[in-house]
Amino acid sequence: MDALEYSEKVNVLTLFFVGFLNALLLFMLTSSITEPLKQLADRANHVSDGDLEIALLDNEGNDEVAVLTRAFNEMIVNLKNHIQKLRESLEKENEMKEWELLMEAHLKDAKLKYLQAQINPHFLFNTLNAGAQLAMMEGADKTYQYVQNVADFFRYNVKRDDEPVTLSNEIELVDNYIYILNVRFSGEIKYRKNIDEDLIKVQVPGMILQPLVENAVSYGIRGIDREGIIELSVQHEGDRICVSVRDNGIGIPEEKIKQILEDRLEADREKSDSNGVGLNNVMNRLKLFYKREDVIEITSAGENMGTEVAIFISVEERENKGGKEDV
Repeated sequence: MDALEYSEKVNVLTLFFVGFLNALLLFMLTSSITEPLKQLADRANHVSDGDLEIALLDNEGNDEVAVLTRAFNEMIVNLKNHIQKLRESLEKENEMKEWELLMEAHLKDAKLKYLQAQINPHFLFNTLNAGAQLAMMEGADKTYQYVQNVADFFRYNVKRDDEPVTLSNEIELVDNYIYILNVRFSGEIKYRKNIDEDLIKVQVPGMILQPLVENAVSYGIRGIDREGIIELSVQHEGDRICVSVRDNGIGIPEEKIKQILEDRLEADREKSDSNGVGLNNVMNRLKLFYKREDVIEITSAGENMGTEVAIFISVEERENKGGKEDV
């Protein structure tokens, strides 16, 4: 009897233990399935709210939940990559639109300035030609010569400035400019030329010498208490052609020369008496034309010692760009 009761108690305890163990295993098994699903549902809720900055779920295993988790993680990564690409694409598109708008604005501004710059010279050129013809018919030789020089000056200005010209054309323009100034100011400027005639057929960008002479007159010799001298020189210098404009004026401080050469002198862009072309413009066009930086040099010995602006053209550039003379 005692053995039967003992056996019964052992069986009950065994059943209870087995039942508890089954319940524990069932709970663990259910949790292993439901917990990842809960986490997956929680992440899905975040994604539905637009929040993709969530930690990816662990996806070890080969069961259906692990497969689903891996697919969900891949979806999150792909969504992030797609959104990033869209963002970059939109940024590039916006940058392109801004660039296009900027270029369009610059183009419209350039066209307007070009039109404004062309109307007056054309009108003045035609008017001066008529005045020159009238002076010639009346026998006013000096007036005819002056008006003809001014007309030639404006004729040169209304030509297209994107086509190269010969150095001879540029020198002729400087001759006209100095003549006009000396009539206006009663011959105050002494003009010297030291030209190697074998070099003047070389092609250069238009309107590069007259602005240099204009700067020399306006900022160098105007107002000095001695005779102002402008010297234009075209000579060989080693394997280069050196075209220089020198004055005996007030000179330029070293720091200002550095600012000009480094394109940091804003005033030069705004100030110009006649043609709207400043030293900065000349330097930039020379650099573009010859495709190098060392095209111009500015030197000044000191205060009241004058200034020299030199343009350097290599022999190769002379041969490549040389041609028949412009008219």
